[in-house]
Amino acid sequence: MPGVKRSPPSLVSSLVRAAALWAVPGLILVTLALGLVSRNSSYRSFDEPLESTVLGLIASVETREDGTLRLSRELPDPRYQRALSGKYWVIGTVENGDEIAPILSSRSLYGASLPVSKPTISALAEQGQDPVRFAAAGPDIDANESLRAVARQVVLPNMTTPVVVLAAADRAPVIRSIRNFILTAIVLLLVLTLGLIFAVYAQVRLGLRPLFDLGRRIADVREGRAASVEGDYPPEISPLATELNSLISHNKSIVDRAQTHVGNLAHALKTPIAVLRNEAEAADTTPSHIVAKQTDTMAAQVDHHLRRARAAARGQAIGVRADMDPVIDGLVRTLPRIYRDKDLTIDRTGETALIFRGNPRDLEDMIGNLMDNAAKWTASRIDVHVEKMEDGFCRVRIADDGPGLTADEIETALKRGARLDEATPGSGLGLSIVKDLADAYKGSLSFSRSKAGGLQADLLLPIAVEA
Repeated sequence: MPGVKRSPPSLVSSLVRAAALWAVPGLILVTLALGLVSRNSSYRSFDEPLESTVLGLIASVETREDGTLRLSRELPDPRYQRALSGKYWVIGTVENGDEIAPILSSRSLYGASLPVSKPTISALAEQGQDPVRFAAAGPDIDANESLRAVARQVVLPNMTTPVVVLAAADRAPVIRSIRNFILTAIVLLLVLTLGLIFAVYAQVRLGLRPLFDLGRRIADVREGRAASVEGDYPPEISPLATELNSLISHNKSIVDRAQTHVGNLAHALKTPIAVLRNEAEAADTTPSHIVAKQTDTMAAQVDHHLRRARAAARGQAIGVRADMDPVIDGLVRTLPRIYRDKDLTIDRTGETALIFRGNPRDLEDMIGNLMDNAAKWTASRIDVHVEKMEDGFCRVRIADDGPGLTADEIETALKRGARLDEATPGSGLGLSIVKDLADAYKGSLSFSRSKAGGLQADLLLPIAVEA
């Protein structure tokens, strides 16, 4: 029906069908080849006695003084003496170029003759004394007799005209033998084909058993009967089980983070809400500065936790990538124009062409916040160095020659909303968000004193590793 999506065939049926597609034609070709070999072998065995009869006739025939022919001895096979026995011989000459006139013949012919076609007579003339094999109609018309004949054309002593020596036999037995062989071969190969298909089916089922077991294990996880996919799997399936466990852990981590953020947000809003409730109960009119302060606090808390939730969600995303060079190089070009009063110089060194394994916006937020913070506090120079680490991570080091921070000041700077200098523009949430984002991507953010005496930020980020 139009619009109805057909489900794909099962893997077992696809593999069995693929095996049948090569096995069945292959077995048919084998059957044909065996039939051809059997036919050739049967006719070769059938022709050997006829060729011996022709040679025996040539050796036994004699020429009388009057030019007539006679046999010095009869052939030993008694079937040549019995009428219409199915075995015949003829010695004759070619007349009119298209028929053989018998001179001597076996009693089994019962006065009949053996017709020979014109192409056969022409072949006898061309091949000389080499034997010619052909099919001919037999003298027993009622039995619809079909003969297999072997003939030679020879010149006998005291004769100038060549004679044809011909021996023939009913080929019904050999046809029956070939037919029985082919039928037997077909039956046996049919049984072999069915057995092969069944064996392939059993092999596929056995080979796919780990996949079926994996499906049951996943169902156990979905139904809550197990926390992860457990079991010993072959090397081809084991990576899949490992990735599934990672995905299960990933989903659990997302849920846990969401629950944590919701709990933190609820806890953070309790105090401002309690203050507003108390003020509302204590006086008819709540001072506007108290309402403004508490609402600002709640707004800051909501904004902070929303940012952390978004950072966590994007940090757990799968399959997203971003080139690092355009982000870093863009900031290297842009920041000196923004802070032109400092005559700012930014030196970018280290690895290039690295790919961040995460959301492009998150990369811009992290690198942008750190480089913008360095540009605010530096005297005139910022060094940006990118270093590729082991285990699929890279380190982005941003160092300036500003006043730097003490350990206590670094701890304060990483707190949400904290600002070390109220005169400098900003919300105080930048470094906190960078740390949250780095943690969400299983990376890290740390601060130390740079070689120039200013602040040095080391940002560890995951990168894509080509297989």
